[in-house]
Amino acid sequence: MGRILLASSAMPALRSLLSTLPPHHVLHSGLRIAYIPTADKRGISRYARPLIRHMLRSAGFRVHMLEVAGASYEEIRYILSTCDIIWVGGGNTFFLLHELKRSGAADLIVEQVAAGKTYVGVSAGAVVAGPDIDYIDKMDERSAAPSLKDVAGLNLVDFRVVPHLDNPVMGRAARAIAAAEREEGHLIHTLGDAWTLVVKGKNVRTHFHHSLRRHSL
Repeated sequence: MGRILLASSAMPALRSLLSTLPPHHVLHSGLRIAYIPTADKRGISRYARPLIRHMLRSAGFRVHMLEVAGASYEEIRYILSTCDIIWVGGGNTFFLLHELKRSGAADLIVEQVAAGKTYVGVSAGAVVAGPDIDYIDKMDERSAAPSLKDVAGLNLVDFRVVPHLDNPVMGRAARAIAAAEREEGHLIHTLGDAWTLVVKGKNVRTHFHHSLRRHSL
């Protein structure tokens, strides 16, 4: 199983990703990232796509955009099998999971991570990494994917992720979700906007980036 990084925001996720690599490794090797921005297809956050792509390229990665909502199964399989890192961005979790399952990308991602590739999930990309996404409907609208019936996640981790705990817009919903999940006895991890969970096997560490406390990209 590869390393799994789960975050609320892109910049903390990138900082944590770089910290898991040997010094100067990225710039000298041209590691390839499959960047899946599908979750934001119908939201205003889609305008952040060029910024995130530029951020990753500036760090030395070769970025391959993979819009699974429009790509063929063969294209998805090729990009995921030839990349080094899989980066799944934020947006609507229900729409993201629907498209990952409809396109076949969900099974391919699980297969690649099981083979040792790193998975980076940001916001919705972090939520779908868990056992299911049913609990996130206080934050995301189910109507974005009305035909989604199976809400089982990728099961890359055995806990539910609640992002944006301290976000000025989504924080209230995040805290309500976290409180309800704890009351029901579910295993959860909460994430502030400057936090990243780094998971390797059964080891879970939290990175907190003080300088990025108000960063929301």
